[in-house]
Amino acid sequence: MLEENVYEIRMEISSCFVKKHEHWEKGRYGKNWIARITELDKKYGYKREFLETTKVGKEKVFHLEDFHTGEIYEIASLSGGGIRRINLKDAFECTEITETHILLRYLEQEEVIEKVSEERNDRAENLVQQLLRIVTKDQAVNLIQHYR
Repeated sequence: MLEENVYEIRMEISSCFVKKHEHWEKGRYGKNWIARITELDKKYGYKREFLETTKVGKEKVFHLEDFHTGEIYEIASLSGGGIRRINLKDAFECTEITETHILLRYLEQEEVIEKVSEERNDRAENLVQQLLRIVTKDQAVNLIQHYR
């Protein structure tokens, strides 16, 4: 973590939208995002899917359907004109979604790597199980070798 010790982020839910968190950098030079971490990436650290915002009145909000318990998100709020200052840029796991709020808990980088790796192995195992229902074992082995 960089400037602040942010261990939890609580975001308010309004109807089917999620309001910005309290660390959102306001102003002309602020840059903010929330992105779902999908995999590890050699160049950027993480492969991410950036969540879209929409406007409700004058306020930017997120879609509630984009948040899921157990998923990991990168949350960033940067500020500054010519020199960017990082107020917040860390990974958080969605631990709770209620009728009124979403709760995200800070994750150390080692935890993120472990969870993303586990998820990738689970997806690979599910894919192999699905493949075995469609093709013979020999055909599955040939496909796996071909796409390595």
